[in-house]
Amino acid sequence: MSSTTERGNARMSLPPGISPIIMLRSLFNGISVGLYMAGSSVFFIKYIGLTPQQVGLGLSVAWLISTATMVPFGMLADHFGGRTIWSIGTIASAAVFCLYPFAEGYWQFQLIVGLALLFAGLGSCGYDRYLGDLLPEGSRVRGSAFLRTTSNVGMALGAAIAGVAISFGTRPGYLAIVLITAGGTAVEAALIMWAVPNVDRRHRPTKSATPRKPIAIRDRSFVAVSLLNAAFLLNGPVLSVVLPLWILSNTDGPAWLIAGTLLANMILVVVLQIPASRGVETPSDGARAWARSGIALAVACVSFAVSGTTGGWATVVSLAMGLVALTAGELFSAAASWAVRYGLSPESRRGEYIAVFRLGGLVSWIAGPAVLSFLVVAGGPAGWLVLAGGFVAAATVARPMVRWANRQKRGEEPQAEIVPALGGGPGTASGAT
Repeated sequence: MSSTTERGNARMSLPPGISPIIMLRSLFNGISVGLYMAGSSVFFIKYIGLTPQQVGLGLSVAWLISTATMVPFGMLADHFGGRTIWSIGTIASAAVFCLYPFAEGYWQFQLIVGLALLFAGLGSCGYDRYLGDLLPEGSRVRGSAFLRTTSNVGMALGAAIAGVAISFGTRPGYLAIVLITAGGTAVEAALIMWAVPNVDRRHRPTKSATPRKPIAIRDRSFVAVSLLNAAFLLNGPVLSVVLPLWILSNTDGPAWLIAGTLLANMILVVVLQIPASRGVETPSDGARAWARSGIALAVACVSFAVSGTTGGWATVVSLAMGLVALTAGELFSAAASWAVRYGLSPESRRGEYIAVFRLGGLVSWIAGPAVLSFLVVAGGPAGWLVLAGGFVAAATVARPMVRWANRQKRGEEPQAEIVPALGGGPGTASGAT
């Protein structure tokens, strides 16, 4: 009995490097993200007065700018330290949110949303570098799962707050969306600066070494794995864009199912992300998780295809089964991506390599909504079956591609000078554990 209890306590205890302060930061980040995702489009249209086409164009341009700067930002995180870059990006993001109410037309909006995604990308690169330094090898996937679970709780709270603000249908209500988002981001920045452990290890070339040049983008096997990651991350556009369009235009399901699927997905992620990540730590583990993800996503596509040929409760059941499979694919994909990107990235260039890995995710969001909407909404059930075949193909090549990338030597650079973090108290490396 005692051994069973000990095993249960071990499963529920926080992984090394994860503290209540780190989880509180994730909670506030999730609240801000949930607010922005649920309420920003309404703010842009109802408060600023933009058209949906202008909002879409502005976001697309901003995403392209963010994509172009991702690798340089990752290199900055390697040079100056993850927490330093993370804090700069988060402070700047909070300031930019405060500028939204002053936008009076498209060009002001384009400038502000461009800055917002630019600084969000900077903060993300710093966060990825920081997390790799904070979490010890062997605990990075489990630690990331805890943080993602906490963030999803925050996202649910943020979405609920946005819903209340939108329900008033007034300009002050719309304004509250961005101001609360700015406030939550400011609290997050304060926690990063003054509460989270400072474990920065700045990797700089020695004075005699030549200036650093990007190498991750020229690492063919790593770039290939990053693009493979993009295939599995199509679960995001499917859930947020394609499935709602499919329910409205290709099934007889009620419109409330759209909100229901998003809420159910959020709940399942909160409950199951940690168990789904168990046993996944190395790149080989990640490849197996990717294979499971591909099969689950293929099953989801088949279920969604069936929902376009049924009626009544059969449609609801088909959509529900598809959602469960889609969420399973998302959970396995998240665990796989953490294991692969940290396992294949050399410590001295971790920020740069993970920035390249993130490019795959950006590709899925830049191209995914348009391509998948045409394939599925216009193509009908046959489009879902084509997509299912694509996920099966991705699952099939996951293991050999990761083995290829894992065979490549990515040793530490002899000219890299490692500068440890300065200071004491919560800023010491020992505070991470």
